[in-house]
Amino acid sequence: MKKRIISLLIVMIMIAAFASGCTGNNEEEVQVESFTAVQIKAAELGTIENAVTINGRVSANEEVSVMPKAMGTVVSLNVELGDQVSEGDVLFTVEQKDMNLSVSQAANGVDIARKSVDQAANGLNSAKINYELNKEKIENAQLNLERTRTLYEEGAVSKSQLEQAELSASQLNLDALQSQVTQAQISYQQAQEQLQQAQISYQQAQSGLSNTVVEAPMTGVVSALNVKEGQIASSGQAAVTITNADTVYVRINVVESVVNSLEEGQGVQIAVPSAFEGYIDSVIDYVSQSADPMNKLYEVRVYVNNANYGIRSGMTGSVKLSLERAEDVIVIDSNAVLDKEGRKIVYLAQEDKAVEKEVQIGLDTGEQVQIVSGISQGDMVIVEGQHYVSDGAVLKVVRGE
Repeated sequence: MKKRIISLLIVMIMIAAFASGCTGNNEEEVQVESFTAVQIKAAELGTIENAVTINGRVSANEEVSVMPKAMGTVVSLNVELGDQVSEGDVLFTVEQKDMNLSVSQAANGVDIARKSVDQAANGLNSAKINYELNKEKIENAQLNLERTRTLYEEGAVSKSQLEQAELSASQLNLDALQSQVTQAQISYQQAQEQLQQAQISYQQAQSGLSNTVVEAPMTGVVSALNVKEGQIASSGQAAVTITNADTVYVRINVVESVVNSLEEGQGVQIAVPSAFEGYIDSVIDYVSQSADPMNKLYEVRVYVNNANYGIRSGMTGSVKLSLERAEDVIVIDSNAVLDKEGRKIVYLAQEDKAVEKEVQIGLDTGEQVQIVSGISQGDMVIVEGQHYVSDGAVLKVVRGE
């Protein structure tokens, strides 16, 4: 029993000693300062724009499908696919035998018609000369008739002599001669008309012959070739396609809410990933004034110099359009701007303290925002941790400027 009591006393002494030691440690107080970790970034002057990128398709500036005007067998082909040709170069020739025969016949027709004109001209000239000569004779006969009548009345000449004088002076003779002149003039006009018709036929035959020689209508590259020697070429199918790829354009379609923000001459950036890396600068060359009736979109074209022919028709391209733009303005990260009771605010870091500033914003791209008023260039704006601070809060900058 005594041993038990002694053991219990020893335990109680040990517990009391442990408790006394713990009480001594709690008497030492540790002072810990409260702060908010943030990241900051200086407000800077810069350029901000609201841009949109729209995909489109590359087209050649000019593309012509060459169809022969004369149907026939191709007897010579002077180009191959991919050849560079100049305006006026002969692409191919169609069989000319029938056309040459037509030209020869038409030329003979012109010669015959010219001879007919010459003959008709000679006939007209003879009829006029004959008329003038006989007109003078009849006028003299009419004067002689008056004298004969006087002599007849005096009994100096017989009635038969009077009748002969009347016959010689008759106007009917002159009318007959005039009729001959008129008929000769009609024959001459008809001969001239026949000559004109023959000349037209000759010109048509010549044109038909020239149509057998098919020439390049412009300078460019043979991008399609659908004929071979020995095949029949017709006007119903394009035999050759020539593409002028010195200049190409990217064609895009924009909605009505965008089209009024665009104008010809406006600077843009284009990309054609299959031809080159990144973007290159260009300008808008064409903005449609009316929407496509099918898709209700407005066509926009941006031309690009393609001297090395690296950009090919049909490639996919994209155009970066600037819808709004502001230069030399204060720009900060959009996420630094907070809504507070209907106001736009940002927090600045000043001497390790958060300072609340009300701001007015301008153009907002979603990543950056223009500050119209409220802060100045160089102010240190809290861009991370701003949701956890208040005006006057103690800060610790863990990253930033």
